[in-house]
Amino acid sequence: MNSRTKLRLFVLGVCCGLLASACRTVPQSPGTPNARVIRITDLRPSNSRLMPNLLGEKKIDHGGLYIFQPGETAHPEPRHVHDADEVFIFIQGKGVIPIDGKEYPVKTGDVVIVKAGEDHHTRSSVDDPLVAAWYVMEK
Repeated sequence: MNSRTKLRLFVLGVCCGLLASACRTVPQSPGTPNARVIRITDLRPSNSRLMPNLLGEKKIDHGGLYIFQPGETAHPEPRHVHDADEVFIFIQGKGVIPIDGKEYPVKTGDVVIVKAGEDHHTRSSVDDPLVAAWYVMEK
């Protein structure tokens, strides 16, 4: 593992730790239409999981931190899916995350869970580029 990868993992760990300590209330149930984008302040972590009511006790399989260029779209290929849930924590900026063709605006402090099999492509704003911690859950 190179030093850049170690730094990214360290930053991701710090972000998740800080976010977990800042969370305090219950989010909307996952079945409601507006539950796709959740505010970080609406989460209620357990002692060992950030979103146990949404992801259960699943562990993180892999992840990282991504700093978008102004106007950049992640995964420009026509279809981008995973066989496990992916979580995005937006820690800076503004943008849009299209999921299965529907666009969801995102900004600093938003959390989005993309379910296994859902097509997604994050697009950063030009004036306030996104920075996102992301991780894919175990199957």
